Amino acid sequence: MKKAYWVGIVDVKNHDEYAKYAEIAGPALVKAGAKILSRGGKIINLEGKKMNRLVVIEFPSMNEAEKFYQSDEYKKGLKFLNSDVSDRFLNIAEAVN
Repeated sequence: MKKAYWVGIVDVKNHDEYAKYAEIAGPALVKAGAKILSRGGKIINLEGKKMNRLVVIEFPSMNEAEKFYQSDEYKKGLKFLNSDVSDRFLNIAEAVN
């Protein structure tokens, strides 16, 4: 089974509301066995629209990554996100090996 990665590119507009999401999502991810590889920190934009947050999270498989996104626990955090809080792109990418 190949590992999978959530790759999120985010432009946070309201840091206080986004923090409410992160306070729920972070611990829920760890509890689910995901490994947070990158979350915030320094970003160098090479192409396209500059976003202010990049997130990379490792899951055991594509199925586990998608299953977590649909979970009730994660949805508790998602309720804090809307277009006034952030613009984001979130994809699941399967590992090469």
